[in-house]
Amino acid sequence: MKMILKLFALPVLILIKVLCIVGNLLTNVSSYAIGLLLLVIAGCGIFCIVQGKWTELAILVGMGVSVFLVLFFMVWIVVKAETWGERLEKFVHT
Repeated sequence: MKMILKLFALPVLILIKVLCIVGNLLTNVSSYAIGLLLLVIAGCGIFCIVQGKWTELAILVGMGVSVFLVLFFMVWIVVKAETWGERLEKFVHT
């Protein structure tokens, strides 16, 4: 019975490993773009402070926090997928 479960777990393991590879690649590539975006948001925030545009500053802070949270959740999903992949791999190899 356990052998049948291992046979069904193997395609899922391959799918999770591909998801981890693609997720790592997308996270690394998008972190460069998100870093540049955060630099632009910070520069615009400094401009808003100098000009005294507090509502625009609040909008920029919200944008910066949301961009940071998107990157955080992307990394969190990749780490969870890697954890599931390791557990499934351990199950297949036992």
